This record gives sequence, C-alpha cells and structure tokens, in this order.
Amino acid sequence: MEKPLVTVAIPNYNYGRYLEHCLDSVLNQTYDNIEVYLRDNASTDDSYDIAYGYKKKFAERGIYFHISDNKRNVGSDMNSKLATRDAEGEFIYTLASDDAIMPNFLENCIRVFENYPNVGTVIVHRDEIDENNIIHKSAPFYNQDCVIPGEEQAAVYMMAGIAIPGQRLVRKTTLSKINFFRRGWNVAGDWYDNFLYAMAGDVAYLQEPLIQYRVHTGNETNESERNLSGIFEHYQLIHAFVDISKAFGMSKPASRYHEAVEKLGSMCLRYALKMLQNGLNDIAHRYLLLAPVLKKDIIKEDAYQKLMQCIDLQGSLLESALSNFVNEYFLSRTCSYDPPDGSIPLKL
Repeated sequence: MEKPLVTVAIPNYNYGRYLEHCLDSVLNQTYDNIEVYLRDNASTDDSYDIAYGYKKKFAERGIYFHISDNKRNVGSDMNSKLATRDAEGEFIYTLASDDAIMPNFLENCIRVFENYPNVGTVIVHRDEIDENNIIHKSAPFYNQDCVIPGEEQAAVYMMAGIAIPGQRLVRKTTLSKINFFRRGWNVAGDWYDNFLYAMAGDVAYLQEPLIQYRVHTGNETNESERNLSGIFEHYQLIHAFVDISKAFGMSKPASRYHEAVEKLGSMCLRYALKMLQNGLNDIAHRYLLLAPVLKKDIIKEDAYQKLMQCIDLQGSLLESALSNFVNEYFLSRTCSYDPPDGSIPLKL
C-alpha cells in the first residue's frame, strides 16, 4: 500500500546559517513520501539562495520542494500559516528553519498513527542544540512511550505547553475538527494549538529525542517579557481553555483553572529573576507586584521575599545576591512524570 503523504512546512526568517542543517535533516528521512514547503519571511540574509540550492537535491529524491517568499515581513505566526496553506498531506508537520529532525522522526510518528487510529497528534521528546551545535540533553516529560486520552492531556496543557511545533506531527483531519476555534495569539499560539489538538483526539508521546531544538544563548529579553504582555496573554489563554473544554464537554481541564492561575503567579517570579539578571529592576518590580494578584500567598514564599529585596540593588551587589538564586529556587526539571490516568503503553 502507498504510504500516506506528509507535508513538511518550513517557515524561515534570517536563519540561513542554520538552514542547511535543517534541510539536510529532512532529506535524510527514512520516510520518503513527503512534500516540502519553505516559506521565507522577507529575509535579509542568504536564506533564499541556500534554499534554492536544495531544489535539485530534493528532486533527485523524488520529493516535491516548493520555495516561496513574502514581499514584506508578515510576522512569525502568519508566515507559519502561509507555509501550510497549500498542504496536500494527510499529516502536517511544521519545522522551524533553525531546528533539525532525526532520520527516523517521520517514520516512527507515522507508525504510531497507523497502529493507533484514535491518535490525532504525536509528540516526541527533544534535545536542545546551541549556536555552536553543542547538544544538551534533558529528561523526557513522561517516563514511558504512551497514548494519552485527549481530555487528560488537555488537563496537562492547562499547566504547561510541553511541546513546540517541531515536536509534534498532526493528522490533517484533526485540524478540520478544531478550525472553528482557531484564533491568533502574539505569544501563546503553539500552546493554544496543542490544547485544541487534544480536544480532537488522543495524544501519543515518544520518549526518544527525535528533534534538535535550537536554543539561542544570551540573557536578552523580548518585547512581550518587558511589557508583561506575555504573562497577560497566558492568563487569557487559561480562560480560553476553560471555555473550549466546556464546548467539547470535557470537565477535567476546567477543573484545574485555579491551579493554572496560581502557576502564573510562580511564573512571575521567573520573569522577575530574568529582568533582574538583565538590569531591568523596574520591570522585575512590576512582575513581583503582579504575582500576588495571581497567587495570593506567594508573598510568604522565601523566593518572593528575596527577589523583592533585590529590587533596589545594582551592579556587583545585585550580581552577588543573584549568584546562587537560580540553583536554590529555579532548577530545571530533572525527572520524568507518570502519564495521566487512562494512558496506555505505546508499542511501535
């Protein structure tokens, strides 16, 4: 039987320095019934020329490879949508042009879809790769390969987004089930889409790190962090999740509303720390003032009180106060979680 077609969409903006690594990873897939759409968002580097140089390589593999560009920068979210506009595949995959996938990524995901018809989305674990191509490992989110009931996974998404677009492959029929609820977000679009996909079908999780997610080092802050719009959008996101879960007749996600709001309060502390690390004490103070609105008792927490004490510090005094703060309060996750209730072990 003919293998189902997979559409690989690659939105790009000024990532020419990583583009060959990305395109080679697509060329090297063990699953070959794919079509590729690269959409360039008015880059000012050599991205388009690099992509054009791959037309012959894809043609030699019998893979349709289409390159298009925008007259002007239309924003990341819109460019990603345009990249999938002409998709004909039964499965849709969006890969950022600075990331790369392992050779067996598509083959393993398609095998899951074929063996589990109720699965609408497959999520894989990821490694992180920095600008020097050094790979950093982390613990998988779940401690086993599994298939998770959509409602249970949606309840997890109330607390965390878990997966970037490059970690997930989606059935096209899944998209058709939730198109009515699609909407634009400035910051939280990926998280919102993950939640919608869980409304439309079960979610499979693979522990194997099948994508290299590019992490750009440095302490710079983006606009949504400096003006607090990101945290406010996440608050709106939680309310949208509650409304959507009710529309789909799912009570479990909505039951975590208060817990999710309180977690935003804790996130304010992380943002405050980042602002202090970048010398933006006034913005850090705003996050600390907002945190108790979301989580009333956070003012009693040691981490909150120590951050508040740092607000009036500058230079070496501030650096000294923060030196051990991350290791003491904000260690990265080092363990994996049990899958939610009703999950079953996944067998490839």
